[in-house]
Amino acid sequence: MAFENQRVAWVNRSSTNIPVYNSLVSSGAHVGGVTAGGGSAGAIYPNEFYTLVPNPENPPFSYNNVTSYKIIFRNGSGNQTVGYIETNPGGYTNPMAAWLSSQEPYHYFNSNGSTLVSSASETISGSTYRIFTVNKAVTYRNSAGVSQGTLAVGTKLATNQSTTGETYGGYMVFHKKKVGTGSWQNLVSGSDYGFVDLGLSQGSEAATRAIR
Repeated sequence: MAFENQRVAWVNRSSTNIPVYNSLVSSGAHVGGVTAGGGSAGAIYPNEFYTLVPNPENPPFSYNNVTSYKIIFRNGSGNQTVGYIETNPGGYTNPMAAWLSSQEPYHYFNSNGSTLVSSASETISGSTYRIFTVNKAVTYRNSAGVSQGTLAVGTKLATNQSTTGETYGGYMVFHKKKVGTGSWQNLVSGSDYGFVDLGLSQGSEAATRAIR
């Protein structure tokens, strides 16, 4: 899947530490006139995940073909926060960053506790989903963003996409849940999907993910 200007949870599958900056700054070298800058906010390390906040359609400045993006990530202090990445750091006359082609959707990967592996799949009610397990208690919300409580450690989750929330950008779509030896049921009663906190403040690397 190509990196897109959409609400998606991404995993950095490159071997590069992706620089994250504090803000957008003016730059004549970039199409649209802006780039990520304003000082370092941290980095996205190999196999670490983050979520992307799409560029606005009608911003106060030109955003045509802008190659910088707002993200939500875990910073060096262990906090979920906002930063900016630049996919064409040399400007529009130079090639895109080599790491860009190695950004993959979150739901493609499980963690075995130390490294990432391809996520397991299962057919539920005729549809194929990727299966995950809650490793640290996380909260979840319905499609309107209303809190539904907490998912306990050991809860199984199923999804077929890495779409994140519009208001709660650190949450990702999940469709089904299973507790203990019970059967699969909708994550939120009466709805096809809900949003689960990915737990960026609890960990963003393979060994520390809240959802594996």
